[in-house]
Amino acid sequence: MGFSTSKLQGGALFAVAVLVVVTAGGGQFGAARPVVEYGQQLFNTADHPREDVPEGIERAPPETEGLDVEFDRPEPSNQVFEFESHDPMLVEENDTHYLIIGTDTDPNLYRTETPTEADSWRLVDDNYLADRFEFDSLVEVGGRYVVYGNSNVYTAESLAADDWTVRNGNTGFSDLGAYRDEETGMVHVYYEYGEAAGYSGKKIGHAVSPNGVTNWTVYPPVWTAPEGYGVGDFDIVERDGKLYVFGDYDPHHPRYNVSVWVNDDPYSEFVQLDEPAVAPHSAAPGAADDYGVGDPTVKRLENGRYLMFANGHAAETGPARLHYYLGTIENESRATPQAEPSESASAVAS
Repeated sequence: MGFSTSKLQGGALFAVAVLVVVTAGGGQFGAARPVVEYGQQLFNTADHPREDVPEGIERAPPETEGLDVEFDRPEPSNQVFEFESHDPMLVEENDTHYLIIGTDTDPNLYRTETPTEADSWRLVDDNYLADRFEFDSLVEVGGRYVVYGNSNVYTAESLAADDWTVRNGNTGFSDLGAYRDEETGMVHVYYEYGEAAGYSGKKIGHAVSPNGVTNWTVYPPVWTAPEGYGVGDFDIVERDGKLYVFGDYDPHHPRYNVSVWVNDDPYSEFVQLDEPAVAPHSAAPGAADDYGVGDPTVKRLENGRYLMFANGHAAETGPARLHYYLGTIENESRATPQAEPSESASAVAS
């Protein structure tokens, strides 16, 4: 099975692919059948037979030995902005990185050619996608963009703010991460399912669509938090045939760390790695990310390392401020490929 997360590839925008379904009348998405309801409303669900919900996928848990996901704090400071922020989304297009970040008013759009330099970000639009507050995922396929946020789905032919159109409203879920399986063309979203303390979900929910907008099928959740903990605000990375789900993991808001769940199959139960990718900065009491870190967005850089933006919390109450982290995703159990013999070596062997 091949996976593609466009958040990781140059010229693509974030993590979901969208194939447009056009009716004979033109210009509109085709009508969707009622979506299976599995515990909560999702994409305009209607009454539908419960037996249509697939059974849980029985499969041996994925092998996680040797997997290492580790992010560090750049020094002397990894804080990016002073204002309160929500749900960042990192975009790369034509060697330029864009950052869409929610504020207490309207989302802001920033750009830079050097995303690992915190002071290089320049404001492009302080009223981007006005009145829509914050978003979860944005993607591009075949020249069409889609964004998930505020329980809505928006599409556009360009990134211009006035082009965005609501395609599917009142979805009933939030804080999702998404990706497209290149082999099957299916779009998978992983979202907060059920209620836990604070702002998080109790499980990692899972839904699948052939086009990212309509005809959703809801599958059983792929992971359940232990008693007293919640999960949410996901982002997806694919590496070496494995899916890495980054997300908030917490006993209560905003005491988050960014944990990682792994599987090599999108439908069956994921496994949480023992160590978080990023934990609160307890080594520096008083730091702006000393109390909690959450809302991750992750992007692979040209040098093979990964860049994460996440919101840091200095205390149980007070503003969240954007921070950045640099890290690696390694599978130390993979065998090192054998080098091809040189011509001289081949000649000696013969």
